[in-house]
Parts: sequence; C-alpha cells; structure tokens
Amino acid sequence: MKKIYFYLMLLVVIMQGCTEPYALQTENFEDIIVVEATLTNEYKNQEVKISRTFRLEETEPKFEKGATVFVTDSNGTQYDFVESNNVYISTSKFEAQQNVNYKLTVITSDGKTYKSRDEKITSTTELETITPNVGTNSTLGNGVQIIANSNDSSNGIKYYRYTYEETNKVISPQWRAFMGIADGATPSHPNGRVFIVPWPYESKICYTTENSKDIILYNTALNSTSSNSSLIRFISDQDYKIANRYSIEVTLHNQSLAAYNYYDALKKSSTQGNILSQNQPGFYSGNIKNINNPNEKVIGFFDVTYVSKKRIFFNFEDLFPGLSKPNYPYYCPEITDSNQNQFKLLFCFCPPRDCPTIVCGGTAILQGLKSRTKAVIEYETDISYTMVNSQCVDCTTFSSNIKPTFWVD
Repeated sequence: MKKIYFYLMLLVVIMQGCTEPYALQTENFEDIIVVEATLTNEYKNQEVKISRTFRLEETEPKFEKGATVFVTDSNGTQYDFVESNNVYISTSKFEAQQNVNYKLTVITSDGKTYKSRDEKITSTTELETITPNVGTNSTLGNGVQIIANSNDSSNGIKYYRYTYEETNKVISPQWRAFMGIADGATPSHPNGRVFIVPWPYESKICYTTENSKDIILYNTALNSTSSNSSLIRFISDQDYKIANRYSIEVTLHNQSLAAYNYYDALKKSSTQGNILSQNQPGFYSGNIKNINNPNEKVIGFFDVTYVSKKRIFFNFEDLFPGLSKPNYPYYCPEITDSNQNQFKLLFCFCPPRDCPTIVCGGTAILQGLKSRTKAVIEYETDISYTMVNSQCVDCTTFSSNIKPTFWVD
C-alpha cells in the first residue's frame, strides 16, 4: 500500500501545472494521517497500520507512535491493539463474524480521535480455483496467465479485491561446494590470504517471495454469468521467476460497495499517465473521520472483509515443454577454455612495471571476496583464482535460503 499512498499524497501536495524537469521539492505540504486497516474472518492477531504522509524529498512514511487503537463490535466487545514493529497488533486473536458491525477508533498522542463508520462482512464468496494458462500479453509477449475462478449464485452485485503472494525457487547456476574467504593481513602475509572452505550455510537454493503491488478489482456486474474469472497476474515466459518452480497464493477479499469505490479511486489516481497533469482527480475520502473536525483530510479505509485463499505450484516444464528456460537475472557466463582467462586472476601483488610479463590480481581478489561482489569457482591454491559475480554462486546475496513452510517440491 506504500505506493498507493505515495501517489495519493502527491495528488494532495503538488501544485497544479508544476511540470518543469527539476528535482521535486515539497512546497505546500499537508501532514495527513494515513490508516490501513483490514479486519478479516481469519482467526489471527489483526493489524492496523497508522502513518503520516511524507514529503517528496523523503523516502519513507513516518509511523504514528503512541496512539490508542481499538475495534468495537455491535455485541459490545472491544479489541485492543498495541504497537509492534511499526504496526498496531491486536492483543488477542479474533475473527470478523458475519452479521456483526465493527468500528475502528484511533486516538493519536496529541489527543485527536478518529472513528470509522460501522462496517461488516457483506458477502462470503469463496475462491474456487487458481489456474495457470499459457497466453499472450500485448506488451510482454508469451507467458502464463494466473486466473482466479470463483462462483456466486446469490442475487445482487458482488465486489471483490484480489491480492497475491508469489514465491519462486532460485538455483545458483555456478554453485560450487566451496567458498573463498579473504583473510586480513598478518606479519607473514602482509597482503592477506585466501582460504577455501565449505559453505557454512545453504547458498545454492533460495526462495524469493514478493507481495502484489497493484490494486486488482472485480465486480460481478461486469459478468452476466455466475462464474467469475479474473486475470490476477501475467508473467512473461522470459521472466526468471518461473524458470524453476513457482508458487502463488491468491486472496479474494469480499468488499462492500464503499470499499470497492475507494480502492477503485486509488487505483485510478495511481495509474495516471502523468500525475503532474492539469486534470488531477483530487482527494479521495475514506470511511474514517476526525470526530471533532469532520473536515480534516484523512487517508485510509477501515475494511471488514471475508477472505478466501488458494495456492498453486508449477514448474516451467509443465507449461512450456521444450522451451529454453529464462535467463538468470545476473551475468553468469559459462566458463570455457577459450574465455577462462577473462575470469582468472593471479594471486600476486607486484606492480606491472616490476613484473612486465604478468598482471597481478591479488588486491582485486581480496577486495571482491571481502565485499561479497565476487566468488571463487575454481582455484589453484595461492596461485590463481577464477572469479565470478557472487550472485552466480551464492543466491543469499539477493534472496533467502529459508525454505517456506508451505513449499512443496
């Protein structure tokens, strides 16, 4: 949601007509509270995020500390929230119940009180299947379409929002069972040394997990049948995400009309071709107000939603048999007899003018190993080392070697 609120903040603070190409600076800044709160039917510690809009020259929103946060329901129960790692978490697990109204209250440290309208679960459509289909995209070409399928036979228009979490398996293409470690200078080795040792941690197999950033909306008024299919994700067949094994968990959020309209407005504002254009869509108010000053601008929506989740796995060969796998995202060329000299460095330190027939790479070897920018894949102890980019050998330089609990090979 950070991207969404950043775009919305831009719409609030930028002066119209400011289109000259220079480093943006905030001139008319409005310090506005931002509330992200989705209460679900999942039995868990629910979360509420509270922050402030931030200036164009800043990179991160400011977390609202010291607030009193609680949710009350129409049965008279109050659920308290406490600060924890820049988020407010309920002190006990609970789930949103059907036919029960919920209200969010936030009291900031300066005494301002914000309350939401009463919200409740409006529908309980289940996500039936997630299907990967081979298809095409006008921009990305051939690839795989992730299709979410649900079925709702009840009367009335339903409104949905989709989110997803995707995980892909990473395999280091030039992994070896050993690693090079650069040692510091000693009296006997004033320039330092290289030690070849077994990897102390998993460096060959990693897993990269990312959450959806786009706002994906759907409503049944767009379809005349009871079967609802939505395109959730398109991945090019040249994208390394699907080169090995890929998994995606899609979440269907049943929404109220008010919530749908709010997210639809945010989506339109965040996908403007030029956010500095003369036709700015303006400020979008949610369902949260300052009870003593209803005219105060508040960003955010307290959403009470029934969620349904599905996860799938597939391998590249399952969808694209016989097709070459996508390239690794880092430069990892095959080392051959004809090009190995480009990657082999001699472990010596004499200047070229003193050793005219040899170029010493001892300093480059030690610096590359210490900074983790280079790794050893072949070596002759204390003579030479074949060096490649560290990402080619150690996937933890950009991914995680912790296997997710849900992962199935």
